[in-house]
Amino acid sequence: MKRIAPVLLLLAATALAGSASAADFFIPGNLVVSVEGAGVQGALSGPYADNQAAPLSLFQFSVNGTSSATYVNSLVLPQTASGANHAISGEYGSSSEGGLQLTGDGKSLVIAGYGVNAATFNANPLSFGSNDPTKPGALAQSSDTLVPRVIAVIGSNGSVDTTTALTNVFNQNNPRSVASADGTSFYISGQGTGSDQTAGVFYATKGATTATPITGDDTQSSNSSPLNTTQDTRAVRIVNGQLYVATDSKGGKNNARSYVGTEGTGLPTTDLNAGPTMLSGFGNTGGTGKYTITAATTNGINAPGQQINLSPNDFFFADANTLYVADSGHPKNDSTVPSNAPSGTISIGDGGLQKWVRNPTTGVWTLEYTLAAGLNLVADTAASGTTGLLSLTGLLVDGNVELFATNYTIGDTDPTFLYGITDSLASTTGAGESFVQLAAAPADSTFKGVAFAPTPEPTSWALMLAGFGVVGAALRRRRAVLA
Repeated sequence: MKRIAPVLLLLAATALAGSASAADFFIPGNLVVSVEGAGVQGALSGPYADNQAAPLSLFQFSVNGTSSATYVNSLVLPQTASGANHAISGEYGSSSEGGLQLTGDGKSLVIAGYGVNAATFNANPLSFGSNDPTKPGALAQSSDTLVPRVIAVIGSNGSVDTTTALTNVFNQNNPRSVASADGTSFYISGQGTGSDQTAGVFYATKGATTATPITGDDTQSSNSSPLNTTQDTRAVRIVNGQLYVATDSKGGKNNARSYVGTEGTGLPTTDLNAGPTMLSGFGNTGGTGKYTITAATTNGINAPGQQINLSPNDFFFADANTLYVADSGHPKNDSTVPSNAPSGTISIGDGGLQKWVRNPTTGVWTLEYTLAAGLNLVADTAASGTTGLLSLTGLLVDGNVELFATNYTIGDTDPTFLYGITDSLASTTGAGESFVQLAAAPADSTFKGVAFAPTPEPTSWALMLAGFGVVGAALRRRRAVLA
């Protein structure tokens, strides 16, 4: 029997390769990065200026652990409407949109954008309600009724469904993140004007034209009268049947919020009129995200004893007690500098990859350390450069966590990169661990979200593997966990 197993493995691998090449665009185990702009070798018309509409592409990379990545191919999301499907574009240089996620069943990718052809919008942005004089011609400033915010569902074979076009979310601002259990219903997160009801987390079903608020009007003034505004949110994820949200905002009950939290219980589908509930220990009891840096948690830019604001953009649970957070290092809230800090000290955040560990007895989360080596971070007072991370995904492999991230930059059109890093799940210091640059965005393009490739529908090779447990176990050694 021991001599037969390698033959079965070879046959299974051959069948897998044949099936993937015949029917599927994406290969399981590969990485996919969302890209705004001209794409591969400038194939899409450009150049694009900051805030203009630009095509959205997906770049596929094969990876060797976190040490190297090889470009495989790219997929341009539709720029023209077809039947019930809408065009979809991104805002070039946006610092908060473009989040990409694998659905909970692993069969599709989801991303949000704007329902308009990029060239059409750029030719006459005023006709789409983009009339903010501080950001002339900006796609995000378009009216949600004139430019619906669109959810794209991308299958393993490269099919794209853009039939979900929402006209009551993120008016004159960015759609940021989408989470979905199976590609038929969605949680979408983003920002509105700051004076309306279109920000936060919403729930929608496939093909819908409007969405149901989940966070809703969670903002009250100091005298408890409603302000009639909603709080913006960042990455939204489904983890073990629970909805989680990252927020870095000045809005919401007049508190400056910067943390990761749960939204309701399980997967709510009705208006809660409440923002996320902060994970215990994340930031301070006021929920403002203020944190005093220690020697263990510094990112090399800030200093021990310095009070900063957290600025979580995205996150990944390696297990129930280990949370990795992509922190931008560019908080939306102002931190106070401690009275004992040296003269001229400026609070600058804690950008990089934060490892938070939960005490299973008390349920309290503690920031263990921040990984930043290899990112070449700059302070958020710099004119340009990387201050932290934007998007994140990962998997657990034999006690190590392989993590992949894109960088957050001060300048909207600064160079962007895909990074990899391996962290020991048991490590309490992160000593000796460093990011590796795996890929750089092409000219006139920016990297945004990152996710693992979707898995194709069961075919004959999958049925064959099911009959050979030893083979299946070998192919499943690399497995995504919880997220």
